[in-house]
Amino acid sequence: MDFSISIRCLKRLEVSSNQIYSETYKALRSIDIDWGIAKDSANLCKWLATHNQFFLGSILKTTDLYKSGNISTSVNDNTYDKPLSSALMGLVLVEYVASNNKTWEGYLNSPKFLLAAMDLISHEQKCHLELSDKNHNIIAITDQEKLYVDLNSLSNKNEYFFLNVTQKNKNININKLNLYDMSFATKVNKKCWEKLKSMAFDTYVPESDASKSGAGY
Repeated sequence: MDFSISIRCLKRLEVSSNQIYSETYKALRSIDIDWGIAKDSANLCKWLATHNQFFLGSILKTTDLYKSGNISTSVNDNTYDKPLSSALMGLVLVEYVASNNKTWEGYLNSPKFLLAAMDLISHEQKCHLELSDKNHNIIAITDQEKLYVDLNSLSNKNEYFFLNVTQKNKNININKLNLYDMSFATKVNKKCWEKLKSMAFDTYVPESDASKSGAGY
């Protein structure tokens, strides 16, 4: 655990889901992450927030790992020391599995972002997806447009997972994850939010004659 982030992130404030999306997107673009990946990741953060799941510390850690080259953005190339980033590549991975009806296996960083991707893609493509650990114990499954997940089995450690399309109405004994009311603001850690916003601010070009010209002045 990154205790330096944890200690700084004690005070909380309320932000809207749209703010979460826009500030996360801009923050990721500030470190030269592709706009499509940044958009996907911002949507996953928004999903986690509306499901009352922590996302802010994890996305900040993801930016640090990305800058240091310690996470992978390749679906086919990942290791324990350089796992696939669920925060950045979750939607791409789940779309790949769902569209091709294939089983994927490998190491994941911050697998909770994959839960968001599984729920979004299962609604979009009307498919049933299953996430299991290295021992093939089911951790999460989508069924009848609902997401069931054993949150206690997820951790921030780099673990080996399997993701595949599964049978409809498969027997499960884990709990449904409920959607929170998106009309209400989400509480986030103030210092972490300020760090994210400062990164987002870096995406703006300082006003100059050149920038004015480029903006159509």
